[in-house]
Amino acid sequence: MIAELRKRPVLINDIITDDTFAEAGRLKASYKISLANSIALAQAVVTSGELLTADHHEFDIIEENESITFSWIR
Repeated sequence: MIAELRKRPVLINDIITDDTFAEAGRLKASYKISLANSIALAQAVVTSGELLTADHHEFDIIEENESITFSWIR
């Protein structure tokens, strides 16, 4: 798995913008997901990126209802 992760472009972001917080709020209010997951997902939305995750439990329903790109690691 680590080898697969190293092939991907990774953006380290240590600043959460107002746009990300607003999108995280929308996602948190729309779906029963954790605050951390709503922020991670919002960051992917705002940057037109993809979310690399193994958390099918919270994200499967979102993948069905939103146009957000997910990459599943298991």
